[in-house]
Order: sequence, then C-alpha cells, then structure tokens
Amino acid sequence: MDIVTKNLMKNFEIEEGLADDIGEPILFEHFANFCVVSKEYTEDFTLEDIHTGSGNDVGSDGIAIIVNGTLVNSVEEINDLALSNKYIEAEFIFVQSKTSGHFDGADISNFLFGVRDLFNSNPRLPRNEKVDEKIKLITEVYSKPVLFKRGNPTCKLYYVTTGKWQNEPYLQAKIAADLELLENLNIFKDVSFNPIDAANLQKFYSYAKNSISQTIEFESKVTVPEIKGIKEAYIGILPVTELMKLITDDSSVMLRGLFYDNVRDFQGENEVNSEIQQTIQSDDRDFFVLLNNGITLICDTINKTGNKFNIEGFQIVNGCQTSHVLYNNREHITTSMFVPVRMIVSDDDDVKNKIVKATNRQTQVKNEELEALTDFQKSLEQYYAAQPEENRLYYERRSQQYRAISGIDKIRIVSIPSQIRAFSSMFLDEPHRAGRYYGTPLSIVKSKIFIQGHDPLAYYISAYANFKLESLMRRKHIDSKYRPFRYHMLMIFRLQTIGKQFPDIKSNKFGKACKQIQEILLDSNRVIQAFSQTGDVIDAAISGNYDRDNAKSNRLVTDILSLY
Repeated sequence: MDIVTKNLMKNFEIEEGLADDIGEPILFEHFANFCVVSKEYTEDFTLEDIHTGSGNDVGSDGIAIIVNGTLVNSVEEINDLALSNKYIEAEFIFVQSKTSGHFDGADISNFLFGVRDLFNSNPRLPRNEKVDEKIKLITEVYSKPVLFKRGNPTCKLYYVTTGKWQNEPYLQAKIAADLELLENLNIFKDVSFNPIDAANLQKFYSYAKNSISQTIEFESKVTVPEIKGIKEAYIGILPVTELMKLITDDSSVMLRGLFYDNVRDFQGENEVNSEIQQTIQSDDRDFFVLLNNGITLICDTINKTGNKFNIEGFQIVNGCQTSHVLYNNREHITTSMFVPVRMIVSDDDDVKNKIVKATNRQTQVKNEELEALTDFQKSLEQYYAAQPEENRLYYERRSQQYRAISGIDKIRIVSIPSQIRAFSSMFLDEPHRAGRYYGTPLSIVKSKIFIQGHDPLAYYISAYANFKLESLMRRKHIDSKYRPFRYHMLMIFRLQTIGKQFPDIKSNKFGKACKQIQEILLDSNRVIQAFSQTGDVIDAAISGNYDRDNAKSNRLVTDILSLY
C-alpha cells in the first residue's frame, strides 16, 4: 500500500474512532466503503450500516441502498419514502475492496457472481446476517414496481484496490461478459462497473472531506449594491442546464447535502410540485422562468472570471422543491429553460438566518419548521461550542458545515437528524421510531422538540450519550449485537439514572436531573458499567432475539418501561 493511502486511512481511523486492533484488512474495507458511498451520497451515514464484509458476505464488503436520495436501512424507511414521495427511485451500490496492489480477474468475477447471486430467486451462496438485511430492503424495493416511475433501480459496482488500473483488454472483456449476465436479468435500468485504484481512492477521500465546489456560466445577472453583512450578491436568471451542474456531481448524481432545509425535505408529488412537473414536461416549459419563484444560494466564496463563477461551500436555502423536480425531470430540460437565481456570499449567521426565514416564508413552510432551523438551532449550536474541549461535540446546524475542517473526529459531529433521534429516544420514549426515515419521527414529535425554553443540556447529553455508546461499540467495550437497539439503550440509560417520570424539560429541576446523567457519561468507568447494564435489560426484554426487526416494535418499548 502506498504511503499516501496509508496515511489517509490512518487519519480516517482516528476521525471515525475505530478500535485500535481492528486490523488493516477490515480498516481498508471501512475506508473503501466510506470513500465510495460518500461519492454517491453526501449526507452522514454510519459505517456499520454499510459494512457487510465477514464470512458469507457473497463477495461484497459494503452494500448501500439509496431510495429517493436517502440511504435506507429498514423496510419502514422505504415505505415512509414511498408514501411521502409517491415514487421509488432506487440505487444499489456494491463495494469489494482488496489491499492488494493489482486488479485480479478471478476476484472481480467472484465479486460480480456474488452480486448476481443476490438477485437470484434460488441463491447458491450462503449469506451472513448483514447481507440478509440488505436482501430484505432490495426485496421491499422490488415489491413496488408500480412506483418505478423513472425506471428500474440502478446497480453500481465498485472494485477497490491499492494498485493502478491499466485498462487491460483481457480484464475489460471478462468484466463486460459478467456485466452482460447482470443486465440480462432485466431488473436494472443501468449497470456499471467502476475500478477504483489508489489514485481514485485518494480523490474520493478528498471529495468526501472537502466542501462542495462547482463552476457555472452565469451571464444574465446584476450585481447587488453594497449591503452590510453581505460580501457580494447577484440576482439574475440562470440556464437550467447550468443549475443542474450546481446540484449534481460529475456522475450526474444529485448532491442532496446542498439543501439547508433538512426539516422540510422534498415533499414529493404534492399539488405544487406536480404543477412544476407539468410545466417542465409541456410545450410551455420556456415559461418556467416566469412561473417559478427561483433558487437562493448562500456561498462561502465566489471566484469569477468573466461570466464563469466558481462557487465554493454553498447551500441552496430556498428552492429545494424546484431543484428536485427539475432533477427528476432532467430528460425534459432544454437549453431555452431558465430559472431565477439569487447568489449571496456571507459569513454572518444572523444575515443567513434572515435570508432563510424571508425566502421560505414565501412558500408553504410552517413557523415551527422555520424556528427549528434558525433561532433555537443557533442557540443550541452555541451551547455545544461552549463545552470543554475534552467533551466537545460539534452541532451541525447546516448540512456538512464541518466537512472541510480537519482535526474533527467525524463521530463527534451531531447532525439535526441524529439530534432528533437521540433526544426523542432518551426523553420522549420513542426509540422504536429512531431508525426510520428521520422525517417520520420528527412529524410525530415536532411539537415536543426544539422548543424555546427547553434546557439545551438535555439535547447535548442525549447526543453525548449516543456518541459514547457508538464509541464503546466501535472499541468493542459493548457488544455490537446491541447495535439495532442502541436507541433503546439511550432510553434505558435515562430510566436507570433519573427514572420513568422526570420534571418538565423547561424547569430548573430537570436541569439537575440532566446533570446526574452527565456525571455518569463523563466518568469512563461508570459509563461502561451503565451501558453494560442497559444491555442486560435488552437481553431480558428480547429473550435472545437480536434481529433488527425486533427493535422496531412498540411492544418492546412498553415491555422495557414496565420494568421501571
């Protein structure tokens, strides 16, 4: 293995908080999975949710299933997305990684045969539990063919080594023959094989760690006069073809992490979005620029050369619906279509919040959704930042805001979805919903979370408990068999410490109760003992059935609560 890849992998191991004795082959599998999936999916994900490598892995060290732009890990998530969006657009990603310095034809054939066997109604290869879980998801996707409005799922195969890809004719012919067998199953819209060598792997890692940067031609614009708090700003109309360059990567995959408004995600085929789609697909598509409210971008920097704009570290703070509908109908886009655009450079958070509030008030966004993304979130971010360095977590109020900052352990970054899961599990007794598409648990608990007057300590300690539990599992202090029940363990941790009933979250007494939890979390010995005891409760409640499906049952929550 070359020195550059080796050092990147070591940096990755530290940032992910992986066990020191994990071993190079398994570490490389995680590293390859992270690099490949980050290229296809810009939001956060957990390494263990991707990793399938071990005995009986059918030749795949990583499997990622992306449905409607969301990396899914449960059947319920797929059903939530289907219900919300009224369509299914699925992508299956398979990764095989080898630390060897060359591309081996026999290994590649075994990899492709294993993927083919996964889709065989009479499989020949034995499968481990992780692979079986992925099969359940694939089966659920294919159970909804009526929702394949944009075609069958795509299949992407990545074979990763530390060597150099030489385009050898023999290997290419062998791969083409194996791919043809996959294509002949007639269940994929597209099948692609991607050989990733050391140079490409290093490039993928750099992409995953750095802020998004895109270059477009922005000709029809005016410069906004000087405004306090704004470094520069432009208003104009942008060809939709140029907008597509902003919202997709070089593989034409949508950059889902661009959309600041995480609480109000893409709403699917609602009335407004259906009207946008009808315009795009009609002969009136040239009127799009006059019928649409447009896109607002906030950027870290813009470097200009004439009409060529290189935009770095940007977010689309308004225009999520428009962007998604355009992307989903990209085959209908013509060069005569334009979209109104506001492009703003500012590093002032107050200014950014004003822009987010003002632009979103022009659409059907509820006040509580705006507050969740602005005032309370800002104070919560400041609270996290005020914690001592040794106990620091980084609250990611804006998607990927810590992406380009080196020296921050990824495991210490708390996104809005992970905060929702941790808080609702620990204090709202909703751990069975935490594993679902995060819009679903939020819709259930939104009147109980991110409320002005809530003690921010409750949010911090729930996230810190989640961080500590994940760290203990990665370092093998807590058995990974409990991973499907980790959110239940947060609830049990609270039950053990402050009981079933606790003071109102806005009261001073509640703050004192939270400090009791915090004291245990910050004591390295007590926290291991406490989480070990939560495992004992899980053991008793599930009677040895550690299947992921058991973690989704409301009955399990009822059974656990009855013990206290």
